[in-house]
Amino acid sequence: MEVSLEELEKNELNTENLDIAVRTLNEAGYVILEKILPINLMKRIRSSLEERSNQNDEAVTLMSMPFLDPRIIDNPLAMQIIEEAMGNKFFSSLPYGFNTTIRDALYGTVDGGESDTQWIHRDAGQLFPGFPIVLPISKIVVNIPLVDFTVENGCTELWPGSHLIVDPPIDVNDPYHAYHVCSEERAATLPSIRLVMPAGSVVVRDMRCWHRAMPNHTDKTRTMIAIVYLRQFHNTMGDHGVFRSGIPEEMWEQMSDRVKSVYRFHPVIE
Repeated sequence: MEVSLEELEKNELNTENLDIAVRTLNEAGYVILEKILPINLMKRIRSSLEERSNQNDEAVTLMSMPFLDPRIIDNPLAMQIIEEAMGNKFFSSLPYGFNTTIRDALYGTVDGGESDTQWIHRDAGQLFPGFPIVLPISKIVVNIPLVDFTVENGCTELWPGSHLIVDPPIDVNDPYHAYHVCSEERAATLPSIRLVMPAGSVVVRDMRCWHRAMPNHTDKTRTMIAIVYLRQFHNTMGDHGVFRSGIPEEMWEQMSDRVKSVYRFHPVIE
């Protein structure tokens, strides 16, 4: 969806567009806010990522600017949609991830082979596989392309509405079942789309959507940010090891109250 200049200046979707965004997320499983982040920020992050890629302690190096730029970890329009969809008690963890595809990249297949096309999968299954009713969204990923996403460089293929498909009974002999509930044959009967979008766009996606990375036929790495947000009950059993990275106190003091709430399970370090 297109975001108006007025909304960008106010850092807030108007009531009508917020309703459309949340309805689209619930019905299609994803919504794209096109080109809402500056290209120079995308270039800075891409350049910093390349410079730091050879360092050993990535978790520490990513806990700094420009990776922790508030426009990334506290994007007001994405946060507005997430809060409307999941309430205000959701949380996330740092450092966030990056998804990259390069020319001639190969992916493992379910049968143990290799392919230049990723196998169709979900990043999260239904909370109760086999339950005949789809429960409300509880895991959202925000993707931010650092370069233009095109068919040529392998932009993501996604199946709209696939988050609403209830899992079949669990097959204990299938280790991929929790995520790979579909097959090529099953997906071929459903319409899919390619996430063609300019750099600096923001995608808010239900993690139950079927999707896959496609082959990159260019010499430029296709990279996007991936930040996962979860409803509070996903951490009711306490720290599961994902919050071991401490947030530097200097960075913490610069964060908004909302960001401190979202990343509340992380320790703050001097």
